[in-house]
Amino acid sequence: MPGILQRYVAGEVLRAFLLALLTITTVIVLFMVMIEAAKMGLTPREILNLVPYVIPGSLPYTIPVSLLFAVTVVYGRLASDNEVIAVKTAGLSAWTVLRPSVVLGFGLSALMLYLSWAPIPRANNLAKLIVFKNMEEMFYKFLKRDREFNNTRWPFLIKVRDVEGKVMLGPTFKQRGRDPKNPTQFGMIVQAQRATLHFDTEHSNARVYLDRAEVQRIGPQDDVVIVNDKYLDIPIPNDNKLLLEKRIQERTTSELVEEQATFRWLMAQERKRQAMAAALWIGSGRINRVSWDQVQRSFLDYGTWDMRWKEYETEKHLRIAMSCGSFFFVMLGAPVGILFARRDFLSAFISCFVPIIILYYPLTLLGVNLSKEGLLNATLALWSGNAVLAVLTGLVLPSVMKH
Repeated sequence: MPGILQRYVAGEVLRAFLLALLTITTVIVLFMVMIEAAKMGLTPREILNLVPYVIPGSLPYTIPVSLLFAVTVVYGRLASDNEVIAVKTAGLSAWTVLRPSVVLGFGLSALMLYLSWAPIPRANNLAKLIVFKNMEEMFYKFLKRDREFNNTRWPFLIKVRDVEGKVMLGPTFKQRGRDPKNPTQFGMIVQAQRATLHFDTEHSNARVYLDRAEVQRIGPQDDVVIVNDKYLDIPIPNDNKLLLEKRIQERTTSELVEEQATFRWLMAQERKRQAMAAALWIGSGRINRVSWDQVQRSFLDYGTWDMRWKEYETEKHLRIAMSCGSFFFVMLGAPVGILFARRDFLSAFISCFVPIIILYYPLTLLGVNLSKEGLLNATLALWSGNAVLAVLTGLVLPSVMKH
């Protein structure tokens, strides 16, 4: 059982940590929500509903910084009041006062690892569902943000110059060709000055009202037709998943692993299957039967599958590395707080935070890019920031332990 001294230190660190966490999380969450509100045109009710689901996604960033602030301030005050010297005079090691914070850092790292496995991705997905709870509102918000809607499950690619309310200004509708593997092939292009779109999910249909539109049909005999006050009917899948495809950050770690297994199978089998089929036709003398388009597509798709697999692998290791950051922040911040005992507490925090801003987060971002490009192993790339903190800890911790 921890002694009175350790319970006292743990209580001081925990109080400072919770206060800092509340303050930093509030500022970051409000900042994130305000940006999203301005970008998507959210109502006050939507903002209030969104806040609880944004908080979990901010914790991987707010918890380590709050913990760093807490340990530098608390241990700096303990050292300035000569309490650390008193502990050593009593024949105890400095580790006696460091242990409660190390345990706290380890526990928070374990908690973040659990949250990043599934709860945080699910909260990110629920946040999007709060914003895009209605299919029609969802469509216009996506369109206003990105100026285009390009979902391969839709028969049309839609681009706009701008969106005012539920009116598309300068829209262009490009009908996809019949070949789903060639999404850049279009059969019809419609350009209008203005257009509005309404969803009829019961009949799996979206009806677009066109104002002063030009219709161009692409084929053996191209033609252009001018239309006005006409409707364009777009068949759509009868489900809300059409606009809600999950981003990587919204997928649980289990889902990432399952998707990676699918990509590995495709990379291992599809090119081999097409190559064997082509070899059989060529070997039998019927080279004209070889589907060269399919062979080329399988080799092109291989690059896409490999890229997606690397993105998922990067995301998995990023979650683990960021979760363990709390432990390394404590191991660096507590000794620095003791060493800066004779200065103000803010100097100790800044002395730790500046290297983190200059080294830790840039190295993590660089590691993400290198891992996604396949230029560096994901483990080495994503743990480089934690490795730097470990090296800095190794430089300052012995000074605290021996004095």
